[in-house]
Amino acid sequence: MSEVIPEYLAKAMGDWAVPQSLEDVVAGRERFSLTHLNVNLPEMAEVHDHVVLRERQGTQLTAEIYVPPGGDRFPTLLYIHGGAFCLENSADVRRLAMRFAEQGYVVVNINYGLAPEHPFPWAVEDCVYAARWIARNISDYHGDGSRLVVSGDSAGANLAAATIIALSGFEHALDEGDLASVPVRFAGAVLFYGPFDSLLGFTEPGDLIGVTEVMWHRAYMGPHFLKYVRHPLASPIYAPNLGAFPPTYLSCGHDDSLLPHTLGMTSALPQNVAVTTSILPGTAHFFAQFDAELPQVEPELQRIFAWLRSETLGK
Repeated sequence: MSEVIPEYLAKAMGDWAVPQSLEDVVAGRERFSLTHLNVNLPEMAEVHDHVVLRERQGTQLTAEIYVPPGGDRFPTLLYIHGGAFCLENSADVRRLAMRFAEQGYVVVNINYGLAPEHPFPWAVEDCVYAARWIARNISDYHGDGSRLVVSGDSAGANLAAATIIALSGFEHALDEGDLASVPVRFAGAVLFYGPFDSLLGFTEPGDLIGVTEVMWHRAYMGPHFLKYVRHPLASPIYAPNLGAFPPTYLSCGHDDSLLPHTLGMTSALPQNVAVTTSILPGTAHFFAQFDAELPQVEPELQRIFAWLRSETLGK
């Protein structure tokens, strides 16, 4: 693994700097954006912007919803963006999420509450609520809530795993709102380069020094972050119910500092879970959003799409 930020990522990050304080985290949001990658977007039958799923304590949980052309009762995919729990929004992953929609999924691309304003477990609660909202309401958008896949990149992969854990029998104390009784069953999970083990953030930070301490631990987990380093909803690798995972595709760049997390999660998922792990050469973090720039990415996306058809939906 390399600790040198690759050219494609350095260019995208621009003048964003690793934060030194929580104030830097919030201020840095204006300088960190991947929306310039939203070019040549796939054609959609419907695009619904700023759909309000929930409101609590004056904060709205919103989503972009993409409906593909050519049918009705599509399978559904919940997409959860990355950004170290503190940055980004649905627009930063719009092209990637629409690539899934292009394959015949209604995609719900959510904006969960960001840290430090909304520390753990707020984002998990938002993702759990979104999954239940899909099960209850997605038929209004031509989707089938009984055929639901969850996907996310980076922090979004962590949250996707936490959502599976929370909705698969793990006892927890979450604010689940008015949909607490709505059952959810996941048909599959696609997890791009996720941070699944908080302790590895200390022992093998790679090029994520600063991001790990200030954003993942201090901003997201709060001032007493040691309380949560092994919490299954913050560090999914420690969950006691990993056997409840659906078929899971783990994808990570060979030069990504988070590669040990993907390898660790691959080993932690028990044998009853159908796991496919793909390590992409010549790539580091965020590669999935650079399908138009990195030649390795399109074949990987096609492998993922084929896997979804064969492993999760029986197509």
